[in-house]
Amino acid sequence: MPDQAQEDALKGYREILPPNVSVGEATEAYKEVDDVAYAISRLPLGAPRALKVICVGAGFSGLAFAREVELGNLPNVSLTVYEKNASVGGTWYENRYPGCDIPVHNYQYSWAPCPYFKSYYATGKDIHTYIEAVADQHNLRKYVKVSHKIIGAKWIEERQKWQVNIVATDGRELMVSNRVNKDGEAGEPFTEECDVLINAGGCFNDWKWPTIPGRETFKGQMIHSAAWPKIAELKGKTVALIGNGSTGVQILPNILDDVEKVYVYIRSKTWVTASFAQKFAGPNGANVFFTEEQKKHWAENPDEYLQYRKEVESELNSRFRLYLKDSDAQKEALEYSMSQMTEKLSSKPEIGENLIPEFAVGCRRTTPGNGYLEALCSPKVEIIWGGIDSFNETGLLAANGAQRDVDTIICATGFNMSFSPRFPIIGRNNVNLQEKWDDNPECYLSVTAADMPNFFIYLGPGSPLGHGSVVSSLERVTEYIVQFVRKLQTENYSSVVPKPHIPRAYQRQALAWLDKTAWSSNCASTYKNGKPGGPLISLHPGSRLHYFELLKNPRWEDFDWSSLCDDEDLTFAWLGNGFIVEECKEKTEADLTWFLSPVEAAKMIKATF
Repeated sequence: MPDQAQEDALKGYREILPPNVSVGEATEAYKEVDDVAYAISRLPLGAPRALKVICVGAGFSGLAFAREVELGNLPNVSLTVYEKNASVGGTWYENRYPGCDIPVHNYQYSWAPCPYFKSYYATGKDIHTYIEAVADQHNLRKYVKVSHKIIGAKWIEERQKWQVNIVATDGRELMVSNRVNKDGEAGEPFTEECDVLINAGGCFNDWKWPTIPGRETFKGQMIHSAAWPKIAELKGKTVALIGNGSTGVQILPNILDDVEKVYVYIRSKTWVTASFAQKFAGPNGANVFFTEEQKKHWAENPDEYLQYRKEVESELNSRFRLYLKDSDAQKEALEYSMSQMTEKLSSKPEIGENLIPEFAVGCRRTTPGNGYLEALCSPKVEIIWGGIDSFNETGLLAANGAQRDVDTIICATGFNMSFSPRFPIIGRNNVNLQEKWDDNPECYLSVTAADMPNFFIYLGPGSPLGHGSVVSSLERVTEYIVQFVRKLQTENYSSVVPKPHIPRAYQRQALAWLDKTAWSSNCASTYKNGKPGGPLISLHPGSRLHYFELLKNPRWEDFDWSSLCDDEDLTFAWLGNGFIVEECKEKTEADLTWFLSPVEAAKMIKATF
């Protein structure tokens, strides 16, 4: 162990030593052998050494981790969450486009239920309002530094710490998140060190513009769905909508009433499916708007509201089998989706002939698209099939030679889903995670990566991104990361990293399993970063419940741990002074006879003596 790392740890241990320690409370045999071991021997078992944590991003993930610190679940941890934008919210601060296809009562933290949403499918604005309220009511803003962008990180082996480079922004509302755009960066970069680095920056923030020439020449309003303006002037306008992925499908019916005309540019076939958890939606999957009485009832009866959320969640989970290619559920979904699309497009059957695909339902992100098919049949809508040749000053020239002049172009063209970090992360052995993941993003349980000590990721490669609401998933990831941080704090370790073969072996298992799913069908999807034959590196190989089970109890044997004591014979110095923390307090409210508390299976014994 490097001397500097030991000195830093020794200082930390001495800072938490009790004021009066008698000789009998220390392991005197360590005194002349190892300063770190001797310092720990004076501490009770479980005394946490101080750690500094830096988290990138203040969206759902970053705030979930901040709550663990706020609750005291990570005592002696100092946390700073750096957020590049002007406020918290992450994806839902940036993505304000009209439409949302997730049942909102399951798109919230388990520890912050909110029965006050006005509809079953919420708007992006409503979800962002919820996140802001959570940050306020759970006292989480104090951990967040907004308008600060992480631009690089490097692991310093001699100190067993991350050196993180940060730059303040000019305070603009939205900052583009990619490796080349420096717009909005202001002032001189500065450096901070931390023991643990968490990347909660997400993957839905590196906007993908169409790779079509001439975009800069267009004189009208150009909107990317991921950077929807607070006020989009669409009333009475002629609009071009590029893309029929999940975002484009959501946008069209939500702008149709306002616009004069919409040209919808469609290059790929897609399934427009029944709504998620349709049982609890309105007729034919329509949105449901809740009365004030219903919201008030749920607020006053939290057990009933929880039961409602559980029922919605159960239906969402039960639908996972449809993603298995040859399952009965997939066959039923195929037949149902075919009949629904054919029926809704019956007034213009030629649309169905061009839109209904041959690949499995779920290959592309399943999109409820309430009102989308009906909108395609509207006299306000003209579909331009195939590719686009170029942008020009007045509009778009299609590959078929059709020129359409428009006031506004909406690019619903998605995100860069390569998973490569937006900034260079240089780990052990001088490995650059950006370069490594450009080639092949191997990741263990979507949370840890080889050669990246004390580094954790939210929603990395192999996440349950196609499995329903991600909020429950990131809560489980938070609990997983917390266990690692605690172990670093209390068991005298300076660093932890997955063994070199683990991410590789895990990815091999994942890709083998995913090959039998609908996601592996021949389609260009977000899950393959837009490449029809691309690897399914973005998805978890199993159900969400399968993923949650894997995260419950970390397999410590899959990791290499570096002790702060060089001598292997001092491995258990962290057992300390022979007492636990609560025993060493003058007063404690802890139950020190917890082991007598009955378990659920306890049964009173009747006997005569």
